[in-house]
Amino acid sequence: MEVVFEQDFHIGEDSRLVKRLYKVEPSDSFPDGLMFALQYLWHKEKEWIEVVRIDNYKHAPDKTGAHVHKFGAAEVEFKGMTFEEAETYLTELAERIKKEILLGERKNGKNWDSSW
Repeated sequence: MEVVFEQDFHIGEDSRLVKRLYKVEPSDSFPDGLMFALQYLWHKEKEWIEVVRIDNYKHAPDKTGAHVHKFGAAEVEFKGMTFEEAETYLTELAERIKKEILLGERKNGKNWDSSW
C-alpha cells in the first residue's frame, strides 16, 4: 500500500476534515486500485465527534465499496461514489446533521434520513 496523501485540517472554527487516500493493488474490493476514507469531525463539548465518515474499506465479509457512516446510526449506507464525489457529499451531509443537532432535533442521532 502506498500513501497518496493524508490530510487533517480545520474547515471552520469547530470542524475538521480528515482525508486519506492510498494506492493499493487492484482487486474485487478496490477495482480502481484506490482505498480511501474521509471523516468530518465536529468539536462539541470538549470532544471531537465523528459526524460522518465515508470509506471504501471492506465493511463485512461480503460487502465492499464506498459506504457512509452517520452519527448515531448503527447501519451504514452503501453508495457508489468516487473519492472526489465522496468529499462533496460528506461535507453537505455533515452540515445538515450538525444543523439538526444544533436545532435540538433528533438529539440521540438516531433515525437519520436514509436519503442523505
